[in-house]
Amino acid sequence: MTRGRIAALSGPLTIVVGDDALAINTAAEICRLPGHRVTVIGSGGEDFAKSTLAAGADLVAGRADSSDSLERAGVGNAATIIAVSPNDQLNLHAALLARDANPHIRIVLRQFNRTLAHKIEQNLPDSAVLSLAWHSAASYAATALDPSCFRGLQFPEPDGPLTGFVERIAANDDLAGRTVAEIEVALGARVVAINGDTAIDRLMRIPRYARVCLYGTIERLMHSAPRPVGDESPPTASGRAPNARSRWRFVRANPYMCSFASAALIIFCLGTWHFRVAFGVDWLTAAYFVLATMTTTGYGDITPDRGHVLDVIMAMMLMLAGIVFTGVFIGFAASLLTRAQWVRAQGLRRVRRRGHIVVCGAGSIGSGVIELLLGFGKPLVVVEATPDPAMVERARDLGFDLLTGDASRDDTLDLCNLDAAYSLIALTNFDTLNLEIALGARARNPNMPIVLRIAEAGFAASIARHFDFRTTYSAAALAAPAFAGLARMSGARGRIIVDGQEFAIDEYSLTGGAGSPPPGAIAIAVARDNGLALIHGFSGLEPGDRVLVLMPLIQFGRGATRAAEAQIEPIPSESN
Repeated sequence: MTRGRIAALSGPLTIVVGDDALAINTAAEICRLPGHRVTVIGSGGEDFAKSTLAAGADLVAGRADSSDSLERAGVGNAATIIAVSPNDQLNLHAALLARDANPHIRIVLRQFNRTLAHKIEQNLPDSAVLSLAWHSAASYAATALDPSCFRGLQFPEPDGPLTGFVERIAANDDLAGRTVAEIEVALGARVVAINGDTAIDRLMRIPRYARVCLYGTIERLMHSAPRPVGDESPPTASGRAPNARSRWRFVRANPYMCSFASAALIIFCLGTWHFRVAFGVDWLTAAYFVLATMTTTGYGDITPDRGHVLDVIMAMMLMLAGIVFTGVFIGFAASLLTRAQWVRAQGLRRVRRRGHIVVCGAGSIGSGVIELLLGFGKPLVVVEATPDPAMVERARDLGFDLLTGDASRDDTLDLCNLDAAYSLIALTNFDTLNLEIALGARARNPNMPIVLRIAEAGFAASIARHFDFRTTYSAAALAAPAFAGLARMSGARGRIIVDGQEFAIDEYSLTGGAGSPPPGAIAIAVARDNGLALIHGFSGLEPGDRVLVLMPLIQFGRGATRAAEAQIEPIPSESN
């Protein structure tokens, strides 16, 4: 561990436990604060060491559940320990060892199980616990429902409604010329900023082409969400516009079956022509005789003249051809039925729904996304290569379609009826696989909103820039500001960037009576009756009220995209 930088600083020390992108992103967030020191306990790999150094932190190589590693990291003088490794037990063990060594250290934990997280917070003083899966799932779900959403969260947690921040262009969404108050009533949302300005007069009229940032429940916002670019056709009953390219669908026929059917038809026609002349009968009678011969249903009313060798040979050829073609047809039909039965047993079948959301990947993040989406009444189609028994049971009980297959395969995507889908979310654990799914989905429905999970923040920004997938998020980049904020206060919820200005999202509990907010805070919502109420200030609030606020932070350059921004050198992988 490099000691020079630590000795030069006298600010609080934070210990970060983990060896993935989330740990490095969290360390980078804290290192941005003036005077703060960060030590990361993780693997001693060369790439990880370089990323730690690039983030501005020091590295202690070793296991976090070792007292020796904690002592070398300076646990006795540390203000906070943030344990964000993918191993929940390791996180808890390291935190408890740190508390043994330093009874005054603040604990911030990553835990998948939200129920356990809540119980830990209740019983462990001065601690905060966050589920990475559920924290990031809110943004994926909110963006799938409203493509203009750039940040989603549940407020109040843990069972509050799904809410989000969206950006609208006044001229495109019929907002220009209307007052702020009129827009808030019509959309059921809070106007947070206009062209980045948060000092808003509710009687002012929205300028044309103004960028309007709104906050509200996704249930209300999705009804006024902009339609996809290039989709000018009227919406269907499901709310989606039909894709003109999908009005006619052609099933690709089996080439071998086509060849056999063509050969059988040619022989049938030749036989009909021959016996019409030989018998001196009409076409229908000749066709009847040829069909009876080819299907070997026997002779009774019409028989060939055995005195004519050509007629007998022709009849024999028709019998043999009929047996061959009948056998081929039966074999082909049996193959189709067997394959259909096998496919259905594997959970693959053609989806007939319309206006559905396709979720590719049902891991820890995918499960959270599915849970949130089920509350909106949208039909769901979940594609997972290896679903666990719990997911299979939920699909049966809750009525959503579960397809067991690889979503990157064309055959699997063809079963999902993407022409009529509302949106698609790619949430597998592999970045390139998610990109492949997104590209395949775009080829089938160019107008369908697609949400991508990309672990590496820099890769996410590159994909957004080069492939025009603007709703591309890194779960680590979404959660790192929240973990860094939790090191200082229990209500930190992350951050957003609005027109180049950065805001921290905090859930603040009033304790000193009404009218005592943190300096500079912008109140946007308060918890009310298992839901929320949109507010414009702190007047009228009571002690104990839970308020969602925005805190202006530092300025960023223009040109920020909705893809999660890269703060550090890339880390190879991200865990669920």
